[in-house]
Amino acid sequence: MVRVFLSQACIDRWLGAGGIAIEGDHVHFHAVPQVRLFIDPSVYFERIDGNDSDPYDIIGAVKTAQELAQMGADHYESSVVLGDYAYTVKPGFVASPIGPEGSPSMLDGGTWGRLIGAIEALGLPA
Repeated sequence: MVRVFLSQACIDRWLGAGGIAIEGDHVHFHAVPQVRLFIDPSVYFERIDGNDSDPYDIIGAVKTAQELAQMGADHYESSVVLGDYAYTVKPGFVASPIGPEGSPSMLDGGTWGRLIGAIEALGLPA
């Protein structure tokens, strides 16, 4: 199953532009109404704070809230504390396509292309 990370900043921008709608834990792009994405709260690990090296080799990874809890990590806004280490994270969501019945779904190449086009048209935050 394909999963993509959508930052909270992107979601906020796209909602403000009227390009997406969120219904519960689903998002859909108005330009591609046949596609629904399930969204799961997540974070993207940007860097470790201070001069420490990354003992968990987690920089550049995306973890869901459930995965963070399983790891024993504490998350608050743009920070995660894992053991004795603090990380700067980008909050957002892992998004994956779902079918009409809500189960995971695969998108064909043309549909992915239209979805990527909709994302590019809405733009990404600076």
